[in-house]
This record gives sequence, C-alpha cells and structure tokens, in this order.
Amino acid sequence: MREAVASALAELARRDERAADMARSALDTLAPGQELERLNQHAVQRFCWFELPVRFQNSTDEQLFAARALGSLFSLLQLYRYAQICSSPETTTLLTVYAEDHAAGLAMYERLMWESGVEPPDLPELTWGTAVGDAEIRARRETASALELAILLGDVRPGKRGWRPAQERFTRSFLTQPDNRGLSHLDRIREERVRAWLSSSAHPHRQRLWPLVGQIIAGSDVPRAAESAMAPLQRLLDLAADGIALTQIGYISPSVVRQMCEDFGWRTSPAPPRSETDATQLIALHQTLRGMRAVRRAGRRLVLTRRGRQLREDPEALWQAATESLCRTGGLEQAAAETLLGMLLARSPQGTGSHARRDESDVEAAERTLTESGWVPVEPPVTAGRHAASHRRTAEAASDQVRALVMAVSWLLEALGLLDEDDGAGHRELTPTGRTFAIACLHRSAVAPRAVV
Repeated sequence: MREAVASALAELARRDERAADMARSALDTLAPGQELERLNQHAVQRFCWFELPVRFQNSTDEQLFAARALGSLFSLLQLYRYAQICSSPETTTLLTVYAEDHAAGLAMYERLMWESGVEPPDLPELTWGTAVGDAEIRARRETASALELAILLGDVRPGKRGWRPAQERFTRSFLTQPDNRGLSHLDRIREERVRAWLSSSAHPHRQRLWPLVGQIIAGSDVPRAAESAMAPLQRLLDLAADGIALTQIGYISPSVVRQMCEDFGWRTSPAPPRSETDATQLIALHQTLRGMRAVRRAGRRLVLTRRGRQLREDPEALWQAATESLCRTGGLEQAAAETLLGMLLARSPQGTGSHARRDESDVEAAERTLTESGWVPVEPPVTAGRHAASHRRTAEAASDQVRALVMAVSWLLEALGLLDEDDGAGHRELTPTGRTFAIACLHRSAVAPRAVV
C-alpha cells in the first residue's frame, strides 16, 4: 500500500509539486504511517470538515487547496468516493463558513456528519464519550466503517424515510456482536469505562468498590419485582397527573402525606405525620422525582412534566430512570450514594464482606468512609482561640452534610422497600430486588460517558 501511495505522490508531484507536498502532509495527519487500510469515510469527512479548519490555522484558500490536493491524491489511488468528499461543494461551503463564524462552522460540521449516516449514533445503552479509552476509540472507528459499508449495500439509506431507526438497529447489532472471545464492542467499552471509573483519583471512595467490579461491569436487568418496588414513585406520578396541592413553602399537602404513609405502611414520628417533613420516605421520593425532572412546581401544585408523563406509562422506564438518577447527581451527593450502595452490596450474600464496623450504623460507616476518602477533613487544624472553634464548627457542618446525604439515600431505599428490617444496631441488608437496584445504580454511574479525563 505504501508503494501505491509513493507512486501516486510522485505522479501528483509531476503535475503540481506544491499540491503533492500539501497532500502528503494532509495524508500524514489523516492516516499516520500511510495505513490506508484503516481509512474510512468518517475519518476523511472529519479531516476536511473539522480538523482542517480547526487545527490548521491557514487561510481559507490554503485549506481549500489542501482539501483539493488530498482529493487529487485519492483520485490517483482510485479512492473516488473519498476524493469526492474533498472537492465537494459541502466542503467548500463549510470552510468558508468557518472563516466567517466558527460556531456556525461547527454546527454545520455536526449536521453534515449526521446527514452522511456514517456518524455512529448514540443508543439508549451507549452514549459515545469524548474522554475515551482505546476500546471505545476502536469501537467507534469500526462502527463508522461498518455503517459506511451498510450504506453502500443499501441497508442504511441516509435521507430516506426511516433511515435513522435503521441506522440505530444496525449500530446496535454491530456493537453487540461477540468476537471469538465472546466479548462484544459494547462489553469492552463498558469494562473500560468501569475500570477507569473505579480508578479515578478524584473519587478515592471508589477504591472500596473494586471487589464488586464484576457485578458493576455486568450490571443488571430490570427485575420482575420492579413494578412493585416503583409503586410509591408510581403513586406520586399518578397523583401529580391531577396536580398535588403544595403548602405555601412547597411541601406536599398533609392529606397526601398521611394517605401515602397509610397506603405503604411507613412508620413516621410523630404518627400520623403532620407534614412532609415528618415522612422521610416521602421526602426522598419527592426529591427523586425532582431529580428525574418528572415533576415540577406550577404555582401551588406539583404537576407532571412531559418526562413524568412518559415514565408514568412505563414502569420499566421508571425503574431505569430511578437507577440512573441516584448516582448521576455529581459531587458529594453522588459519592454518598455510591458509598452506601457499595457498602450494602458488600454485606449482601452476593458480596465479599463489609468495611463497616459492627459498632457503627450504616450511616456512620458510610460517613466515615467518605471522610477517610477526603470529602471532609478528618481533624480540623488546631489553632488558638476563635480560629480553633471556627475550624471545629466548619468540620461539624461538613460532617452533618455528609450524614444528611447518606441518610437521604437510605430513606429512598426504605421507601421503595429495598431494605430488610434494621437489626437494632443500625445495620440493614438489601433485599434481592434491592441488590439488583444497587448494582444497576452503580453500573449506570460507571458506564456513563465522561467529557473530561
């Protein structure tokens, strides 16, 4: 192949030495080592429509000359479709747009890539990331090549009616096809993401989750008991469909609070509850629906959003939304959820033990783990007078915040019936459905794409 490239460059140099130099430079960027067998339509489009105008700060005329020179080289190599991209009106227009308005150029680039059909689409089970590892880079490149072939064979027809669902079906089939080791591209991407997630230096609390790595990679299917577990959330969605009356400061009305507690057998203090603040289970459910953007406040009523109406009609989607929202909040709130879920899974029959001390409650153990991981200072610096007292108050406030976030996760698990009874010392175990829920939460957090390393 390199001999063919050398011959084509020599022929181009005989015609136009400057064009040959420009084509050689462009090809070195596009296909290092002149490995044309790894070249595909997606890469050529990305070079002409993104890398050339964004990374090479030449004039528009120089960029157009580079694109046309590369097109001439492709023609000599009989790669006519790739040559056509280089000299197409779309490329000429796009490079001109970039020169006038960079943001408009980027928007046009994204549109043209999508319309071409070779840009691998996001799927419910996989959103492509920007900070990626080798497995994801390889999977995306090979998916783009497979889509290019599917378009040539007419299996995917960009611009025709129904082409996007066809593209998604083809992509899903390609990504889930196992290799000779029984692993698909999707499997490898998930494993790569989970291991990077566990190894994150910014989240040292995850080091304690390594014994669960196999379960986190595998994830879990929606269980048969999902509808039963989601019943409290479903009830709130049903009530919000007609509008739930709110108090002046935004709490759910006492009558609804009492009815929910009675229907689901929640213990409260005092009993019966006087307001939402007396029913920790309802506080957790209300916060969860808000986090899922399933409900919103409209005056003095809590009503469904469009997403809420969709979730209300689909218990399986409601389960998936709940597992996704718990560990995708970011910061300390997410760390608290990951730590408590990991601790409970380690204690469960499918786990490997627990890092909790028997003289600590679950909340205390999770709080200690987060503290030891650096989320809050273990011991404030001791200085004289008012400064020492100020440091103590700061540490106590931080500790209270951690404890409150851990307790909120525990309240949600309790409200959904995912925890067994307290053993009297503040220790609880996940039910079988609770283990499935916890694994799904950690899996969704771990395999989510990251925009930064």
